[in-house]
Amino acid sequence: MKRGLWPRALAKRVHADHFWVSVFCFSLLVIASFLLFEQQIQDFLNHLEAYLPDTPAQQANLALLLIALLALDVVLPVPSSVVALLAVAALGGVGGYLVIFIGLCLGAWLGYALGAGYFRVLSGRLGLHQRKPGQLAYKLGTLSLVCLRGVPVLAETSVVAAGMQRYPLRTFVIVTTLANAGLALAYSAIGSFLIAENALLVTILASMVLPGLFIAGYGLVRKLRRPTGAPALHGRFEVSYDYPVLFTDHLFAPHNDCLHQQLTATQHGRVTVLIFADEQLLHCNPQLPGQIDTWFAARSTDLHLQAAPIAVPAGELSKTADVLQQLYADMLHHGLDRHCYVLAMGGGALLDSVGYACATFHRGMRLIRIPTTVLAQNDAGIGVKNGINAFGQKNLLGAFYPASAVINDFQLLTSLSRRDQLAGLAEAVKVALIKDEAFFNWMEAQADALARFEPAASRHAIRRCAELHLGHITGAGDPFERGNGRPLDYGHWAAHRMENLGHHRLRHGEAVAVGMALDALYANALGLLGDSDSERVLNLLQRLGFDLCPPELSLKDAHGRSLVLLGLEEFRQHLGGQLSIPMLNRIGASIDLHEIDDQLMEQALLRLAGRGAALFGLTQGCAQ
Repeated sequence: MKRGLWPRALAKRVHADHFWVSVFCFSLLVIASFLLFEQQIQDFLNHLEAYLPDTPAQQANLALLLIALLALDVVLPVPSSVVALLAVAALGGVGGYLVIFIGLCLGAWLGYALGAGYFRVLSGRLGLHQRKPGQLAYKLGTLSLVCLRGVPVLAETSVVAAGMQRYPLRTFVIVTTLANAGLALAYSAIGSFLIAENALLVTILASMVLPGLFIAGYGLVRKLRRPTGAPALHGRFEVSYDYPVLFTDHLFAPHNDCLHQQLTATQHGRVTVLIFADEQLLHCNPQLPGQIDTWFAARSTDLHLQAAPIAVPAGELSKTADVLQQLYADMLHHGLDRHCYVLAMGGGALLDSVGYACATFHRGMRLIRIPTTVLAQNDAGIGVKNGINAFGQKNLLGAFYPASAVINDFQLLTSLSRRDQLAGLAEAVKVALIKDEAFFNWMEAQADALARFEPAASRHAIRRCAELHLGHITGAGDPFERGNGRPLDYGHWAAHRMENLGHHRLRHGEAVAVGMALDALYANALGLLGDSDSERVLNLLQRLGFDLCPPELSLKDAHGRSLVLLGLEEFRQHLGGQLSIPMLNRIGASIDLHEIDDQLMEQALLRLAGRGAALFGLTQGCAQ
């Protein structure tokens, strides 16, 4: 039944003006408190005048106390407006202004540090980062930080939220410093005027009313900023994904039903399947097409293999516009629709290109990933990113598109070259460094076994790496990377650059190993990472067999600048203009840096080159 006109209008009015009702109630509460406790306040002020400082030492001690109270307002229930006007009363206009300004700035910076550090870690532990927008805090803007500086509770909450939401530090310092300067000037001017009029009682009353005026002013600014015209329509929906990552051996053995269960889990009737496979995989396993055909023939009641596996170029050669067009043509030729399945069998590059084709063909094909390299099984195949290289840039075109399942068959790794087997371990080192110190310790203990790619150690490394990667995707609250933070990209800004500079001579894992070593040395130079920890990072990478001084590091442009370091700007553009580089602050944890010191990074590059030259007795191919 529809509600009447007046009830609906009243409800709308109450909803729109509840903010001003709160301000009115707050004002009544202040006035009532003043009327009830007028005599007590007057007695307090009479005693207060007797204790005002007389000597410079007393004034200095009081100034330090007031600064501390204002700074600790973010963690203690300190009435900052009362403290601010007390500073003016006790120290005069200029002295009070300096105390207020310094205290407010220190409090804002302390709140930001708490938000960026302890509270952000705590929110991750408690799962607060997974809450819907609006349940924790709204996205802060510059105007919000300015207007909320004088609002009790919200002033402290806003700076903590800025730290938690990774508001750019440099902008935060500038904005809050200017806002605090204005707020301190307002308190100082009002306090000086009231004290000059010998109205200390009114001064205390003003200290209680001023926050209400700030709240009202903030509400007015927000109201004026609202767009004119008809209100926007807002909807909200969520999509839930079931994302199984399975481990098996001999996927296409006659009695292995792992794939069959995934293909028929959500579909009734006969399922049509088309397979795209890495041509190198087919070349190294000539018996594989026959095994696949036999496996599908034994399950012909439920499954129909549309054609023999279609070969796709191996490695980065698969991530081109021409290959993408051919994938579209093959899917169209074989009459695939949205109810059919595509199986992508290959390394990370092939999974990227086939995944991008599936994400865009018929607006989304059903996809199962079957990674066939170490790097793909423990990292690339677990993620939800797909894409191709274009215009000379890696992964410029792409889409986020989760597969229906990921199936890892360890036996498919046995035909890989030793170089490819070891290259994939770089991602295991990466995820251990940023997420799991115990896993890193285990890799150090098992470094020799991993370097020989012994099955037991390698299986554990792959599974644990995949587990940590999947946990990040499903638990970090940002699987589609809407924010700037990318901890899983540790070491990747330099890796992408080196891959392009060498025309993909380096395997992705090999380039990531060099990138991690470079960033470990930079973090050490910056004072984030201790000497022993940075040394452990480089030692493990070298024990696993990675060359940390490839020729790509020595390349320079016509002006003598390192071409690798120029990759920072490319990475900034890839992230949308805001640089966010994960750096280790200890083994097992990382933080995001939004600015990089070019000189320190150049020094880290030279240190890495010198280490490589000393280790291998080489001077060729290392940056000098």
